[in-house]
Amino acid sequence: MPDQTETNEMLMLAYASGDTAAFERLYKRHKAPLYRYFSRQLNSVELAQDLYQECWGRMIKSAPDYLPSAKWTTWAYRIAHNLCVDHFRTVKQVHTYDEAEHGPDLKARAQPEGAHEIDRLSERLKLCMQSLPTVQREVFLLSQETDMTLKMVSDVVNASYESVKTRLRYAKRKLQECLKHYAENEGAS
Repeated sequence: MPDQTETNEMLMLAYASGDTAAFERLYKRHKAPLYRYFSRQLNSVELAQDLYQECWGRMIKSAPDYLPSAKWTTWAYRIAHNLCVDHFRTVKQVHTYDEAEHGPDLKARAQPEGAHEIDRLSERLKLCMQSLPTVQREVFLLSQETDMTLKMVSDVVNASYESVKTRLRYAKRKLQECLKHYAENEGAS
């Protein structure tokens, strides 16, 4: 049974000293939130998977040089952030096929009403998230998906604390307006 008092920093230092089991515990602890970060930043599942794997690869490669001068999550998400920034700099974002404009697929029509409603709300939230400017979406996701404080988020995205607070406030407002718009349009139809 793993020790619940092991910090991420302790696990990374143990891994850097050759303890592969420590890295496995670290990976297990953070694989889901880190993957969600990539999948919600990018419009492509394949690209999210590629950058997710690249992120873990860079952490492994950097392990011998790792110094716990900041929280491990700040360090790890800074790597993730830089991978996304590099991607957006080199590749124009490809717009995916928008199923909302072309009606529900067969799977959605075959679902019970409650499950269909959850899927519909989830899809609308995803569309609203994608409509956010990248800097707002990233701050929102980091604040929601991790245990990071806004100060830590500001370190990850290399922006001032006040800027991060403003981005988060705008992101929440835009998400509320977007979801409200969908709700009003459904009520009118």
